[in-house]
Amino acid sequence: MKTIFSLFVGLLIATAAVAQDTIRIDLAASHSMVAGARVGDGYLVITNSGSEPDRLIAASSDRAKTVQLHQKSMDNSIMTMRELKGGLTIPAGQTVTLAPNHHLMFQDVEKPFKQGERIRVVLSFEKAGEITAYFAVGKIAGPLDDIGGASGMDHGGMDHGGRGHGAMNMPGKEGMDMSGPPPEEAIPETLKTMFERPDKPLTILPVVVEKDWAIAGWQQDGRGGRALLKKGHHGWNVFLCSGDGIRQAAALEKAGLSIGDAKALAADLAEAESKLDPKVLALFASFEGTVMMAGEAGDAGQAGHEAHGQ
Repeated sequence: MKTIFSLFVGLLIATAAVAQDTIRIDLAASHSMVAGARVGDGYLVITNSGSEPDRLIAASSDRAKTVQLHQKSMDNSIMTMRELKGGLTIPAGQTVTLAPNHHLMFQDVEKPFKQGERIRVVLSFEKAGEITAYFAVGKIAGPLDDIGGASGMDHGGMDHGGRGHGAMNMPGKEGMDMSGPPPEEAIPETLKTMFERPDKPLTILPVVVEKDWAIAGWQQDGRGGRALLKKGHHGWNVFLCSGDGIRQAAALEKAGLSIGDAKALAADLAEAESKLDPKVLALFASFEGTVMMAGEAGDAGQAGHEAHGQ
């Protein structure tokens, strides 16, 4: 009987080991967070080399109170992010990239992630069990390739259930969609990553774009305003925050736009906002003055946003 029991236990251990070896985690990465932020993001690539589908059902980290799997969707030009109940299926023999429509959301982060850090995360799969991955922290905002392919960044290793597994296999960019989402999706995602909190959801509407410049209206916790953004090498950055101060072409010219771009952006903004509820426009106008961003856009952006969002 003892021999049969030992064989049974051994078979269970072997089966679990095989299941874990079928799941591979690549390009686990996160954006760094501005001072005072409590919500972080996480992206990764999951490959299931097994003959049966598996499911990512949970995640946890000692750097956050909770870690949720979120799904992004667009509803009437408004981007929403909601927890994906029931987990995410990883089909047999396929690779699933958690970007741009899915990502991990680190809630109630006490110590904001800093560029160069590695965040330990335990991923729980229905069949493979617990797999520990280390998320490399990149810049405050920008496309996914700026995180996963950051120069000199150590993506570290991956630990399968405490068993040493060696270096992480890093596939080339052909394994991921590096084209990035359109500005109408990238800009809300950037602003939500920087400013949204679990208790203070952020609504971004409208978003108007003219070449490398854009204006986004925002609403949060009964307040609002407009953000002028400029596209750089690492994606869209907040250039300044204002209320009605950036509605006119003349103000946009002073901010650095060419005469043609300023007129076009102001006209597009007026047309987009003509369809909004007057109460929303009143929220935009409630932002007093103009806050210029200096240095890393996210640092000043947080200060300016929080000053009108308390």
